[in-house]
Amino acid sequence: MEAASRYGTPIIACLCCATDDEEGGVRNNDEQEVEHSRKENSIVICSLQRPRLGIVAPSIPIGASSTNIRRFSNKTASNKVHPSIQGLVKILATRDDVDNVNVDATTQPEDHNLPTHTLHTAIVSTGIQSDATFLMNQLQRHFAKFWFRYNTLPTSTLAVVKMIQEVLLDCMGYDWSEEVGSAKVSGGVGSAAPSYNENEDEDNSSSAAGRPLGLSSFLLSLANDDTTTTSSSSAPRPTITLIEANGSSEQYVARAMGVGAQKANELLAQKWKRGMSHGEAREMMQEILREVAIERGWLPADDDDRSRGGSAMSTELTVVSETLTTRGVDIEFLPLQNEKSRV
Repeated sequence: MEAASRYGTPIIACLCCATDDEEGGVRNNDEQEVEHSRKENSIVICSLQRPRLGIVAPSIPIGASSTNIRRFSNKTASNKVHPSIQGLVKILATRDDVDNVNVDATTQPEDHNLPTHTLHTAIVSTGIQSDATFLMNQLQRHFAKFWFRYNTLPTSTLAVVKMIQEVLLDCMGYDWSEEVGSAKVSGGVGSAAPSYNENEDEDNSSSAAGRPLGLSSFLLSLANDDTTTTSSSSAPRPTITLIEANGSSEQYVARAMGVGAQKANELLAQKWKRGMSHGEAREMMQEILREVAIERGWLPADDDDRSRGGSAMSTELTVVSETLTTRGVDIEFLPLQNEKSRV
């Protein structure tokens, strides 16, 4: 947990409505009632990133992903995004047992080339990135085993949370000798813990990690945990679950992690509200990340900027906005500027 709070990339996630039907201006009472009656059907994740010299973010070839991943930049800053800046959300699993009606509900009318599957579960981590890659590999491996046995994915978010906890606790030296013998562990396909799968390695080497993982993670789920409805006809219910390195978990509607998380969470408690549109949520998170950047000294305050005659630091910071709906992930790059530069 300390590694994520001291060195992790600032990340904010919140639930919102996928469509932006407001046109600005002051809303009357009827419009406000409609806003509160809207149900959140997507997740927005904003991360504050700085250029890393000598690093080029890996690109996703067209057709390599099983979901619709779209990358686009602000027109005024399309040529200013550093090649090391990248989206942090990683897709764990997708589903193909869905109705096209539900997919169309969260897509724009002009999107005709729809995938025949929808996003099911994703994860975003902050802290030590090599640890995040290790966790991702272990989860994908276990998801494949689950799919091979049952020809479906875990319908419960709690089941996926348990898989992540198994990996994290195993890295902390938890003894699974008595528990992994039960068929109930991780849906009857064994444990996701690396040490449990040692006998599956061809070289018979140990898969157990030698230390706790230094990260915090958001599990982003678009699954429907309602067992009274079928998985193919139920509408998605987005959830955000924060999982710490010690295996503790808590579900939120809006939460921050990484550097400056304490201040960001205080501002989130004041600003986030039910029924926020995608545009409102993204603008709110940009403002919060701006406050975090000023507090950390990455971005000058207005008074400091005027005394210095402007600063180049503001052009080095980029807000990467990633929107998760059932159709996939949309990524947008937005330069972070202080209030004076925005006017």
